[in-house]
Amino acid sequence: MRRKLLFITLLITSVHPDLARAQSFSPTSIHNSSRIDLKGLTKKANSGDTVAQFKLGYAYQFGKGVDKDVSEAIRWYRKAANYGDSSAQTNLAYLYEKGPEGIKDLGEAAKWYTRAAVSGSPEAALNLGLLYLHGQGVAKSGADAQHWIRRAADAKSPDGMAALAYLYATGFGVPQDPQQALKLARKAAKKNSPQAQASLGVLYAKGEGVPADPTEAVRLLRKSAAAGDPAGEFALGVMYETGRGVKQDFKEALRQYHLAGETDSPRHKRHSAKSTNWEKASTSITEKPPAGIAVP
Repeated sequence: MRRKLLFITLLITSVHPDLARAQSFSPTSIHNSSRIDLKGLTKKANSGDTVAQFKLGYAYQFGKGVDKDVSEAIRWYRKAANYGDSSAQTNLAYLYEKGPEGIKDLGEAAKWYTRAAVSGSPEAALNLGLLYLHGQGVAKSGADAQHWIRRAADAKSPDGMAALAYLYATGFGVPQDPQQALKLARKAAKKNSPQAQASLGVLYAKGEGVPADPTEAVRLLRKSAAAGDPAGEFALGVMYETGRGVKQDFKEALRQYHLAGETDSPRHKRHSAKSTNWEKASTSITEKPPAGIAVP
């Protein structure tokens, strides 16, 4: 019984929403090419073109054709954000939330996420909900967390659905409802959300809202872990450590735990405006922007 309780505790903590956030992607796309017309883009941006301002912010944030420069990214995002561009507002908030010391300002992050969320950005709504969930930059509030996360889920955001599934699974801000959690996690998993796959895998492992099926749990957790989701990696490590749904393998369990702990690894910086993460998760930035970031 003691071992079973430990197993359940580990699985519950493995899917707690993380502070890492999604960023927004704009309708047009910035090519992966290292070349941009910096002079022409800057000229348009200085004339008040919000698309150009956003593209410059994105270029400086990710080093697309220019050296990475968070301060310059913020400067250009802010120009577009002040004109009401919700993608720029979301990415500006993201940088204030996740930026280095001297730039990080959770109060500013909450302010800009709120403006973008009110304008209809599902990424900003999700990120704002997660701030309320953890009480960062705003007073902790289950009601506000579920309100904004539900806004993201209603907008068909897979990560919004995954986060709302977590709320229903734990009863935070909403009445606990394993069946609703399962329904939402399944919908998000079908949209290939690694976070939802991790959440769904945990529900199958625990037998909440569905008959316990450790084998199916491992299948889902492997998909999540293969996508680089730390929550999936951590939960998969628990399965290997306890021998649930898979042959007990302490070495593999340790490997998965190490992967989940590499929160600064580039392989975890894939999710921006389109994705939510969990407490063991982290948003990392490779050639692809993190989910929850807007892309020009």
